[in-house]
Amino acid sequence: MPETVGERLTKAQESGDPEQIKAALEEAKRAGADEAHVDAALAELKRKEGDPGYPDSDPQAILELSQKADAFKKKGNERLKENTKSAAREALEFFTSGLEVRCSDPVLNAQLYSNRAHVRLLLRQFVEAVDDCRKAIERDPKNIKAYWRAARASLHLDLCRNGIDFCDAGLEHAPKDGDLQKLRATCAEKLAGQQQRRKAQASSAQRDFNADEAIAIQDKVTGLNEQLSRLKATLGSKQRQRVRLELTQQTIDSTPDDAKLYRGIGRCFLLGERQGMLDEMKSTMDSIDEELPKMQKASEELEKRKDDAEKELREMITAFRHQADQAATAA
Repeated sequence: MPETVGERLTKAQESGDPEQIKAALEEAKRAGADEAHVDAALAELKRKEGDPGYPDSDPQAILELSQKADAFKKKGNERLKENTKSAAREALEFFTSGLEVRCSDPVLNAQLYSNRAHVRLLLRQFVEAVDDCRKAIERDPKNIKAYWRAARASLHLDLCRNGIDFCDAGLEHAPKDGDLQKLRATCAEKLAGQQQRRKAQASSAQRDFNADEAIAIQDKVTGLNEQLSRLKATLGSKQRQRVRLELTQQTIDSTPDDAKLYRGIGRCFLLGERQGMLDEMKSTMDSIDEELPKMQKASEELEKRKDDAEKELREMITAFRHQADQAATAA
């Protein structure tokens, strides 16, 4: 009885011969296996061959992890078709589970982050959406949807300059993308309106204001306070994660070389390779170090927007009192 493709892949894997493993993966690809997953396994194999210090990897395991992550992505996409808030929350959990698989396919991981950002937009979790989009772009700079979603979330946060920057970065990869061009124009228009209102407030602080305007500004202040609280919570979480990673790294460095180390995968713990774990922690810490200044800048901009709105509200209250005093004097 002839060997199946899976059996040949297992046999090649057991041999440890990279050429046999590569040939078996190519055969699996021709036989109809998912191209993206096979390509991820081939890329991992190639990276291993080019780096003598690269930890031993199992191409079949790499392929299975990609397939598992992709299955979570498809389940999340399927739940989004229901178009309800509860289904969106379930989709968010599926995309998160896909990321927790920690497959080695950067394009697939970027799609999971970008799709999760889409759900966060639907749930009005704008700060978290921007964060997910940054991670998607980091893993796949050609993921155009991530730029659009990051800009859209920034627009909801009144961070119009950030929105324009995301659109410009996306347009570098897709200059003719109509959605990015349209969103950029919207961000630019809103930014111009914000600047114009600031000038008007500075020059006519004593003009008459009506109750509807005061209510609108009060709602704006409340919204900005909520957004700022969420952003600060995310910022604090990132900082704590950075500290935990650094302490974990120090602990691993202090353990004997022959000590067994385990890593958390979802709800399980699997035996891990020391150097691989250290490299992954360093990569995560580098990513956090890059994100923190951007998040700090966004926090400062939101703080300024909140202060401006509060100042405008105080000026309105002063104007109302002035109007009331004038009316009482006239009476």
